[in-house]
Amino acid sequence: MAENDDRSKRKRWWDDKSNDSQFEALQRMFEEIMKMISDINPEDMFGPDAEHQLEEILEQLQKNPMVWGFSAGIGPDGKIRLNPFGNLNPEGGPPVVRNEREPLIDVMDQDDQLIIIAELPGVKRNEIHIKVNDYSLTLQVDSKDRKYAKDIDLPAPVDVDSAKTSYRNGILEIHLQKR
Repeated sequence: MAENDDRSKRKRWWDDKSNDSQFEALQRMFEEIMKMISDINPEDMFGPDAEHQLEEILEQLQKNPMVWGFSAGIGPDGKIRLNPFGNLNPEGGPPVVRNEREPLIDVMDQDDQLIIIAELPGVKRNEIHIKVNDYSLTLQVDSKDRKYAKDIDLPAPVDVDSAKTSYRNGILEIHLQKR
């Protein structure tokens, strides 16, 4: 019965025309980002030594690829939520590539629990380290080939001792009971 309720909620969300404005806002945001990117002058971004700095960045990219993106989901309030991921400097400014990648994470707030799903391709279970506090979770992987790191603010307090994990095919799933 609960599964059918979830399906009907999703169907109602997709059929709900009031969300058109959210999608229109998302589309405007993409258009603004693309315009900003096309208008960037390298000297404005990197200073008068732009050519040298760009060469250094290209050398770094050969060692550590630059990754940035976001996943989009619907939050508990029914609004679109963008969750960024990657290994670029989140502070803005000139790109600074970190050694760790930021994995793609999804946090699902269910009635009595939080479910955190992380994509960690290419790592072994014993290379994953998780620390949980009342309102946060830290995920780190330090393997020979890959490094991942992510601090996650949890939307509700959790019972730290209730953590249950599973890891299969590069997908880590963590279940935490709410307090």
